[in-house]
Amino acid sequence: MKTQITLFLLLFSVLIFSQNQNKIDVEKLKTKVYQLVNEERSNNDTKLLGLDFYLKKAADDHVNYIAKNQTLSHEQTDAKKQSPKERVYFYGGNSFVLVGENLLFTGIKDQIYSETDIDALALKMFNLWKKSPNHLKNILDHQYLYTEIGFSIDWENKKIYAVQMFGAK
Repeated sequence: MKTQITLFLLLFSVLIFSQNQNKIDVEKLKTKVYQLVNEERSNNDTKLLGLDFYLKKAADDHVNYIAKNQTLSHEQTDAKKQSPKERVYFYGGNSFVLVGENLLFTGIKDQIYSETDIDALALKMFNLWKKSPNHLKNILDHQYLYTEIGFSIDWENKKIYAVQMFGAK
Protein backbone atom coordinates (compact mmCIF):
# COMPACT_ATOMS: atom_id res chain seq x y z
CA MET A 1 0.00 0.00 0.00
CA LYS A 2 2.84 2.39 0.91
CA THR A 3 4.50 1.70 -2.45
CA GLN A 4 1.24 2.37 -4.32
CA ILE A 5 0.78 5.71 -2.55
CA THR A 6 4.36 6.69 -3.31
CA LEU A 7 3.93 5.73 -6.97
CA PHE A 8 0.66 7.67 -7.15
CA LEU A 9 2.27 10.78 -5.67
CA LEU A 10 5.21 10.48 -8.03
CA LEU A 11 2.93 10.10 -11.06
CA PHE A 12 0.76 13.00 -9.89
CA SER A 13 3.84 15.23 -9.49
CA VAL A 14 5.07 14.33 -12.97
CA LEU A 15 1.66 15.10 -14.47
CA ILE A 16 1.44 18.48 -12.73
CA PHE A 17 4.99 19.36 -13.81
CA SER A 18 4.40 18.32 -17.41
CA GLN A 19 1.11 20.25 -17.53
CA ASN A 20 2.93 23.43 -16.47
CA GLN A 21 5.73 22.81 -18.96
CA ASN A 22 3.22 22.49 -21.79
CA LYS A 23 1.28 25.67 -21.02
CA ILE A 24 3.53 27.69 -23.34
CA ASP A 25 4.88 26.09 -26.50
CA VAL A 26 8.39 27.58 -26.37
CA GLU A 27 9.23 26.36 -29.89
CA LYS A 28 6.30 28.35 -31.29
CA LEU A 29 7.29 31.30 -29.10
CA LYS A 30 10.87 31.13 -30.38
CA THR A 31 9.67 31.00 -33.98
CA LYS A 32 7.47 34.07 -33.45
CA VAL A 33 10.22 36.13 -31.77
CA TYR A 34 12.71 35.03 -34.42
CA GLN A 35 10.27 36.12 -37.17
CA LEU A 36 9.75 39.52 -35.51
CA VAL A 37 13.50 40.07 -35.22
CA ASN A 38 14.05 39.18 -38.88
CA GLU A 39 11.12 41.39 -39.95
CA GLU A 40 12.78 44.29 -38.13
CA ARG A 41 16.09 43.54 -39.82
CA SER A 42 14.37 43.32 -43.21
CA ASN A 43 12.60 46.65 -42.60
CA ASN A 44 16.04 48.17 -41.92
CA ASP A 45 17.77 46.64 -44.97
CA THR A 46 19.80 44.24 -42.83
CA LYS A 47 20.44 40.60 -43.73
CA LEU A 48 18.18 38.05 -42.06
CA LEU A 49 19.66 36.03 -39.22
CA GLY A 50 20.20 32.30 -39.52
CA LEU A 51 20.05 29.88 -36.58
CA ASP A 52 23.10 28.24 -35.03
CA PHE A 53 23.49 25.17 -32.80
CA TYR A 54 26.31 26.64 -30.67
CA LEU A 55 24.41 29.84 -30.01
CA LYS A 56 21.40 27.73 -28.96
CA LYS A 57 23.48 25.81 -26.40
CA ALA A 58 24.87 29.08 -24.99
CA ALA A 59 21.42 30.73 -24.91
CA ASP A 60 19.85 27.75 -23.13
CA ASP A 61 22.70 27.61 -20.64
CA HIS A 62 22.48 31.28 -19.76
CA VAL A 63 18.70 31.52 -19.61
CA ASN A 64 18.69 28.66 -17.11
CA TYR A 65 21.40 30.43 -15.12
CA ILE A 66 19.58 33.77 -14.91
CA ALA A 67 16.24 32.10 -14.12
CA LYS A 68 17.81 30.03 -11.35
CA ASN A 69 19.44 33.15 -9.87
CA GLN A 70 16.42 35.36 -10.66
CA THR A 71 18.62 38.14 -11.95
CA LEU A 72 19.48 39.64 -15.32
CA SER A 73 23.22 39.63 -15.88
CA HIS A 74 25.43 38.94 -18.86
CA GLU A 75 28.00 37.37 -16.55
CA GLN A 76 28.16 33.96 -14.84
CA THR A 77 30.24 32.85 -11.90
CA ASP A 78 31.66 29.83 -13.79
CA ALA A 79 35.00 31.07 -15.15
CA LYS A 80 34.66 28.95 -18.31
CA LYS A 81 31.27 30.48 -19.12
CA GLN A 82 31.63 33.93 -17.58
CA SER A 83 30.89 36.05 -20.67
CA PRO A 84 28.57 35.48 -23.65
CA LYS A 85 31.53 34.76 -25.96
CA GLU A 86 33.07 32.35 -23.45
CA ARG A 87 29.75 30.47 -23.25
CA VAL A 88 29.60 30.12 -27.03
CA TYR A 89 33.22 28.90 -27.07
CA PHE A 90 32.51 26.52 -24.17
CA TYR A 91 29.92 24.77 -26.35
CA GLY A 92 32.24 24.56 -29.37
CA GLY A 93 31.36 27.71 -31.29
CA ASN A 94 35.00 28.70 -31.69
CA SER A 95 34.45 30.07 -35.20
CA PHE A 96 32.53 33.06 -33.82
CA VAL A 97 34.57 36.27 -33.82
CA LEU A 98 31.78 38.46 -32.46
CA VAL A 99 29.05 37.56 -29.96
CA GLY A 100 26.21 39.63 -28.54
CA GLU A 101 23.42 38.88 -26.12
CA ASN A 102 19.99 40.27 -25.23
CA LEU A 103 18.27 39.33 -21.96
CA LEU A 104 14.83 39.91 -20.53
CA PHE A 105 12.17 38.64 -18.23
CA THR A 106 8.51 39.48 -18.24
CA GLY A 107 5.36 38.40 -16.48
CA ILE A 108 3.20 35.54 -17.69
CA LYS A 109 -0.24 34.27 -16.76
CA ASP A 110 -0.90 30.87 -15.24
CA GLN A 111 -2.88 29.58 -18.20
CA ILE A 112 -2.56 27.47 -21.31
CA TYR A 113 -1.31 29.78 -24.04
CA SER A 114 -3.24 29.66 -27.32
CA GLU A 115 -1.66 30.60 -30.65
CA THR A 116 -3.00 34.14 -30.16
CA ASP A 117 -1.54 34.29 -26.64
CA ILE A 118 1.85 33.13 -27.92
CA ASP A 119 1.75 35.79 -30.66
CA ALA A 120 0.98 38.46 -28.05
CA LEU A 121 3.73 37.24 -25.71
CA ALA A 122 6.27 37.15 -28.56
CA LEU A 123 5.33 40.70 -29.57
CA LYS A 124 5.58 41.87 -25.95
CA MET A 125 9.06 40.35 -25.62
CA PHE A 126 10.23 41.69 -28.97
CA ASN A 127 8.96 45.18 -28.13
CA LEU A 128 10.83 45.16 -24.81
CA TRP A 129 14.03 44.64 -26.78
CA LYS A 130 13.05 47.01 -29.58
CA LYS A 131 12.36 49.89 -27.16
CA SER A 132 15.81 49.52 -25.59
CA PRO A 133 18.54 51.20 -27.67
CA ASN A 134 21.25 48.68 -26.74
CA HIS A 135 19.03 45.67 -27.41
CA LEU A 136 17.82 47.12 -30.70
CA LYS A 137 21.43 47.77 -31.67
CA ASN A 138 22.13 44.02 -31.34
CA ILE A 139 19.00 43.15 -33.34
CA LEU A 140 19.99 45.48 -36.20
CA ASP A 141 23.77 45.01 -36.14
CA HIS A 142 24.74 44.11 -39.72
CA GLN A 143 27.77 42.16 -38.49
CA TYR A 144 25.60 39.54 -36.84
CA LEU A 145 24.45 36.80 -39.19
CA TYR A 146 23.33 34.16 -36.67
CA THR A 147 21.06 34.05 -33.65
CA GLU A 148 19.31 31.73 -31.22
CA ILE A 149 16.86 32.19 -28.38
CA GLY A 150 16.50 30.29 -25.12
CA PHE A 151 13.59 30.47 -22.68
CA SER A 152 13.08 29.47 -19.07
CA ILE A 153 9.67 29.58 -17.42
CA ASP A 154 9.28 30.24 -13.70
CA TRP A 155 5.66 29.28 -13.00
CA GLU A 156 5.99 29.89 -9.27
CA ASN A 157 6.82 33.58 -9.83
CA LYS A 158 4.88 33.84 -13.12
CA LYS A 159 7.88 34.97 -15.18
CA ILE A 160 9.47 33.95 -18.42
CA TYR A 161 13.15 34.62 -19.04
CA ALA A 162 14.67 34.92 -22.50
CA VAL A 163 18.21 35.06 -23.81
CA GLN A 164 18.88 35.90 -27.44
CA MET A 165 22.42 35.25 -28.64
CA PHE A 166 23.89 36.89 -31.74
CA GLY A 167 27.04 35.89 -33.55
CA ALA A 168 29.34 36.60 -36.47
CA LYS A 169 31.82 34.10 -37.89
